[in-house]
Amino acid sequence: MANNRIFYACQAAGISPFQTVADYTTIRGLQSIGINTKFNLEQVFEIGQLAIYENIENLPDVEITMEKVLDGYPLIYHLATQGAPASTLVGRSNQRSSVSLSIFADNSSLASGTPLSQCIMSGVYVSQIGYDIMVEGNAKESVTLVGNNKAWLTSGFTFNGFTSTHDVVGGTGLSPAAASGVQRRQDLVMSSCRFPLGIRGISSSGTNNEVSGVFNASIQSIRVSANLGRETMLELGRKGPYFRYVNFPVEVSTTIEVMSKDGDFAVANENADSTTEEIIKIKMNEGIAIDLGAKNRMNSVNYGGANAGGRGGNATNSYQYTTQNDFDVRHPADPSGFTPAF
Repeated sequence: MANNRIFYACQAAGISPFQTVADYTTIRGLQSIGINTKFNLEQVFEIGQLAIYENIENLPDVEITMEKVLDGYPLIYHLATQGAPASTLVGRSNQRSSVSLSIFADNSSLASGTPLSQCIMSGVYVSQIGYDIMVEGNAKESVTLVGNNKAWLTSGFTFNGFTSTHDVVGGTGLSPAAASGVQRRQDLVMSSCRFPLGIRGISSSGTNNEVSGVFNASIQSIRVSANLGRETMLELGRKGPYFRYVNFPVEVSTTIEVMSKDGDFAVANENADSTTEEIIKIKMNEGIAIDLGAKNRMNSVNYGGANAGGRGGNATNSYQYTTQNDFDVRHPADPSGFTPAF
């Protein structure tokens, strides 16, 4: 019987290493998935007639965007880069994967068993990664993958949703970390984090110390992101690319918003450098540890928010830092085995 609709409970997504389609891992904590397919057309005309001579189809572009909560289960980024030789950005940059979206009956309470249909996107690369930690809502990971192949199946399925051998605790060693569960603001491990000294309230050692039950810097949100900007490598005799490389250097951006208590205290001097290189490290209870190296530099700071009006508002300082290529993300459930170093 055909579905009347597709909603969250009747679809499941999984990732496998490229060319090992029998080894899918269900993405747990997945909040959203979107697939955009673009068929790139090139028009050829000829002298002597107005009508188009030929409408050529070039490489199709397939883009997959996914978002999951941080909950102790493997990260999308890590599932998509299994077998990487190192945990660094460049170490994970060449890994490919296959993503499968299986659709089940819309009267099922669990996306399990034999799907009605299945979409497979093979040979995809990670293109964008982002992590968000906020005072309101859940901590999240967002990942974009890009490729050139997409197929829909109505039989011969390779991913059966939550019956995958990898979706149960202890099934293959990819179980949630000891401190599992959806992460919220209280799950930031402040004692393990290191913040830029340019942020008002941060100590000279980069820690956010607590005094009388209140942190010196009342952090409201942390956003870390990297855009890998993939480029295609082509060759004669083949339509598809034989490789899609990362165009290094890659800019890594960190934005930290703090409740302003007495101003942002960022000094701009036209006759001398106003910023210095800073260390940034972020860790949460479920195990994720993000090391952005020691060369982060303040790119901008924005003070505002205390506006007149009905409910007024609180002033915040939004500090943005950038670095190049330093983006080491580790997790206890990483299938490649790179566990957190701090």
